[in-house]
Amino acid sequence: MGRAAEKIANFFGVAFWPLAASVLVVLLLQPVYFLSLASLGSVTSRARTIAHLNAGFEQGVLSDTGNPSSLIFKGGEQLTECISLGIGLDPAETSLQTAITGAYPVLGNTHECEGLHHAVSGAQVNWQPYFRYWHGYRVILAPLVSAFPIWLIKIINAMMVAAACVLLWRTLRDCCDKTVATILLLSFVCLSDVLFIWRTSTHSLSLAYILAGASLFAAAMQRNWGSPGLIVLVAVMGSGFNFIDFLINPPMMPMLIAFFVLLSGRPNAGPLALAAVVAWFGGYSETWLAKWIIDYVSLPDSAGVVSNVLSTIQIRTVGALNSVYLFPFASTARVFLRSMNRGGVIVPLIVLIAVAHYAAFVSRIDWRRALWLWSPVLVCFVWFEALSSHSQQHLTVTSRSAAMALAIMLSALVISMPRRPTTTELYDQLGIVWAKFALVIRKR
Repeated sequence: MGRAAEKIANFFGVAFWPLAASVLVVLLLQPVYFLSLASLGSVTSRARTIAHLNAGFEQGVLSDTGNPSSLIFKGGEQLTECISLGIGLDPAETSLQTAITGAYPVLGNTHECEGLHHAVSGAQVNWQPYFRYWHGYRVILAPLVSAFPIWLIKIINAMMVAAACVLLWRTLRDCCDKTVATILLLSFVCLSDVLFIWRTSTHSLSLAYILAGASLFAAAMQRNWGSPGLIVLVAVMGSGFNFIDFLINPPMMPMLIAFFVLLSGRPNAGPLALAAVVAWFGGYSETWLAKWIIDYVSLPDSAGVVSNVLSTIQIRTVGALNSVYLFPFASTARVFLRSMNRGGVIVPLIVLIAVAHYAAFVSRIDWRRALWLWSPVLVCFVWFEALSSHSQQHLTVTSRSAAMALAIMLSALVISMPRRPTTTELYDQLGIVWAKFALVIRKR
């Protein structure tokens, strides 16, 4: 009990006042979020936006069915893409109203892309309020759609994600070495849909924010920021993520941030990593709660804000929907299995074989350190179990966080070796393994 009490005291000593300050800082960000959305009408052109969306349907970049005719643009979360592109087009709404309601066009029970197509064609549609989210991605997406064709925006998405991946690799290289950075990024790419995420603008922005934000946090640590500043920074990052978020991979960013904290080797790394996770989710939750309060105060009673939010929370957590299994660890198991159910899984498996052989014959793994570096992965486990229904409904999307968790675990094995291998040495280990395997085959 004495040791537990000491750890709790250390945590509050590191985190209490920074967390309290974070609540105030995040609260002050809320009017900034609202005003940034409300001002979009003055920096975008509705006519150009509609013209670019119509051209997108004509060119096969978008499709009424959510299945674009152009092969390169097929796939992705087209439903989410069309919802995000449709918000702000209601001619009856002012920019202030759009900032609150986030209404998008719908046409009966058809796909959301068909509703969008009818809306930009001038046909009659209904407008569905979507007030549960901030829709802050529009601060970037709406000006882009107003200025550029949809196909070019997809290319911008790809470039943005690629730049974030390079930034993460460079950050890991500086924290550890090239081998660790390459293993983590390569494993993440092979176990997820990162190569195709550019087809969905909101998902691209979300992932770029996660990778770039975690790298920014690591850079702040390298510049010897104190614990209070780091905790407030993380809370702001969690708040900003909720602003742009569509419930897309929330556990990935705090998991990466906690991993970087443990890599830093600071004396208070454990309490700081935990405080960072708490601060991130605190900022994320406070920003979401603020949006719901704004909705409740601004919208008429008929909107049913409270009942809508509560029913959605129930559906996301314990909703007994089709193909959802509500028993312990079902969600976590399914999400991790989905990340491994890809052709690219062969690459991290080959790396694991090389690492295992190197550990067996050259430098053994310090398992205590490895388990310590694996601990941030618990963020994913808790999230998948807490939002069991949502995680299982959107396995392809949620499995990105699982892919990052597995990438962290594999790279942590290399970090935990007293003598870390280079990429060349790992390649040589594969040659040795192959030679041994060939020898066994010949003997048979």
